[in-house]
Amino acid sequence: MFDFVDKNRQFASVALGLVGLGLLVGGGVAGYSASGFGSDYLAKVDGVKIGERDLAAANNGQPVADAQKPQLLQELIQRQMLLNEANKRYVRASDAQLREQILKIPAFKDEKGQFSAERYKELLAARQMSIPQFEAKLAEDLRLQQLVGSLMGSSISSKAAGDRLITALATPRDVAMYHYGPERFLDQVKLTDADIKQYYDTHLNDYRLPERVKLEYVVLSREELAQGIAVDAAKVQAYFEAHKAELAPEERQVRHILVKVDANADKAAKDAAKQKAEKLLSELKQNGNRFAELAKANSDDPGSAAQGGDLGFFGRGAMVKPFEDTAFKLKKGELSGLVETQYGYHILQLTDVRAKTLAELTPVIEQRIKLEEGQKRFQAETEKFSDLVYQKAESLQPAAEAYKLTIKQSDWVSRDGSADPLLNNAKLREAVFGDDVLVKKHNAEAVEVAPGTLVAARVSAHEAAKLQPLADVTAKISDTLKRERAVKLAQEAGKQALADLQAGKTPAVEWSAAKPVSRLQPQGLGKPELDAVFTVPAAKLPGYAGAQNATGYSLFRVAAATAQPLEPAMRANLAGSLEQVAGQQDLNGYMAQLRKSQKVESK
Repeated sequence: MFDFVDKNRQFASVALGLVGLGLLVGGGVAGYSASGFGSDYLAKVDGVKIGERDLAAANNGQPVADAQKPQLLQELIQRQMLLNEANKRYVRASDAQLREQILKIPAFKDEKGQFSAERYKELLAARQMSIPQFEAKLAEDLRLQQLVGSLMGSSISSKAAGDRLITALATPRDVAMYHYGPERFLDQVKLTDADIKQYYDTHLNDYRLPERVKLEYVVLSREELAQGIAVDAAKVQAYFEAHKAELAPEERQVRHILVKVDANADKAAKDAAKQKAEKLLSELKQNGNRFAELAKANSDDPGSAAQGGDLGFFGRGAMVKPFEDTAFKLKKGELSGLVETQYGYHILQLTDVRAKTLAELTPVIEQRIKLEEGQKRFQAETEKFSDLVYQKAESLQPAAEAYKLTIKQSDWVSRDGSADPLLNNAKLREAVFGDDVLVKKHNAEAVEVAPGTLVAARVSAHEAAKLQPLADVTAKISDTLKRERAVKLAQEAGKQALADLQAGKTPAVEWSAAKPVSRLQPQGLGKPELDAVFTVPAAKLPGYAGAQNATGYSLFRVAAATAQPLEPAMRANLAGSLEQVAGQQDLNGYMAQLRKSQKVESK
């Protein structure tokens, strides 16, 4: 479809944060501050602490899995480094900029599409944020946009160099492939008991089981509390009326005819386009039933013309302003006059109007009310729950009965982590391995593992650190050794085959069908394989190349291919991508300099 979306209406997401307001409309997160808490932190950037709670808050309020933690922590560290630099450079977001961004947020608008101060307060309160907290957070994001935007927008690259690089990226080669994998060499590998024992002795750390515990635990969360809340129809109706602009915005179905003319065209071109549009409008005024016919024959919007100009349903904020303003003034069936946008002249006709009904939204509203009430109950019950777990330290049963919770059983948990994200919290793990819990068999203190989620646990089983006996791991070691040696055999065979081919010999190789391969269309090849393919000199094609990898050796027969000229749009996109890459490289270099100038500590 022809692109009517006003791309300037969305925020440029720079470095995490609330930009885009996803946290406000779904997650119920108070926002992270990168301020850490107490002495429990994962990293410090020039003294500013980043803790487990910051990770959870940045992850939409959910506990963070072990695999995600390192990357997310690095992102928060980089964000804080940029904020520190923005402070040093006195980068500020003006009140006018802040106001402009807040006024754009659809969730804060009423039924008429106007900003509602009351809605603003209600939605922030429901997400546990004060207005000053939210505005301070949004101001941080705007400052980061200014700082990073100025860096990435300042890259300069040579057009000639860019054109040469684009040509090199797009030029293909016909490539046939054969892979030497370990499977065909496994039968050639012979192991002795001494081989297995030697491997075991040199990899003892791989076979040590850490100290670990199994836990029984209960979870008190706002979601759990919310499930027991009854919501009557009157509350649903009242919520619907108060939040109609957000929940049930009006959508309009419009069909249109576009007579395209560039915004920078000369007066003669614009006059000609306008005359054509006026003639079409005159025909439509005489017979509106011909709209679809005329759109198919005359509209310059290739996406909608085939559908008789139909653009489907859309809401406010989806179209450029002149188009939207007209669409939302029309009555059903009414024809517009000429509407001028940067794309040309449009003729619109409103075909339908719709909005979600109370019946459709009732499940959503009920869940929202439950979560809001659940949060209030959670805040009220947190201290009581923690006291009960502490006072009745010999069992979790009293807490489970009082709050109608299920006592759950965990798998093994070590000091370093747990497969269960709920239990993968540093403070909780430290507590369950403490003497009071591990030795005295008391309940651990209730820990807020994520915003709105408390976990109380006790140890149900304990196992000291130990080395697995050789007999228990012999089969595993045998499989590992066999595969390692088979991979080496495959690599040696592949290298020998490449040497034979380059010497003019013809080893028995079953080549795959040749495919055109380029940097832009790698056909599934990884970087080492692509590098090998394009290492063969263009003047010496056809030729052969090979690449060693973790699964053996890939052999390639490389021939020249006919290059197809790039479409102008594709070339322009590539040029833009290269500019972005250059900007990202500048930003990476800048971040490296910041890391040298700021003190970053990680635990």
